[in-house]
Order: sequence, then structure tokens, then C-alpha cells
Amino acid sequence: MDYFLDLETDNAKALISAIEADAEAAGAADAPVSDNGIGLRIDPENKLRGGEGMQLLTLLLTVPVGITVDVAADQIKRYLGGKRGIKEATITWTEETLDADGNVDPIPRERRVELDES
Repeated sequence: MDYFLDLETDNAKALISAIEADAEAAGAADAPVSDNGIGLRIDPENKLRGGEGMQLLTLLLTVPVGITVDVAADQIKRYLGGKRGIKEATITWTEETLDADGNVDPIPRERRVELDES
């Protein structure tokens, strides 16, 4: 399943640099968010959306099998706690179910990451 983290931030370039530096320091493609394999990666095809002030940035989120979205949200909250300028963060993914005829029905899902207001 593909997971994404949508962030609203006032300093997207600094956030991108911090995530890339964390990944490089770990010697990995993903910046390690937790010890249980949750990671963030910059999507090379991602385009910043928004203008002056707040911008929306979408990151690729790695959530290992067996880890719930709630656990991932908690770990992301801790990881983002040291980063400034983030107003909002939401995990998005698509679940797929089969209907009675065997057709795949995509169901978009999201889970807001409750960030500390500071």
C-alpha cells in the first residue's frame, strides 16, 4: 500500500533539506522516523503547491507491514516535533476492496497527525 504525508509548511525548502540530511546521515533513501522502519522520502516528482507563505508538500511515507497508521502518526508527530514551520500534517492512502462482481473499489483514507501547537 502506498502512503503519503501531506504537510502544510511555511518553509518547505528547509524541511526538504532536513529530511534529505536525515536520510543521508542514516545512509538510506528514507529519513528514519522511528526504529520500527517508518521513514519519509522526498518524491522527486513532487511539486510544491501554494505561493508566498504556506506551501503544501507531499512526501512518500514508508509504513512497514504490521504497523498501524495510528502508530505511524504518533511517530511522525515525534519526528516533526523538532522541525519548525509545519502547520498541518495528514497521512493519506488508498485501500482497495472487491465488490460482489470482483471489481476493485478504491477507498481514499486519511489520518490527521495532531501536531503540538507551539
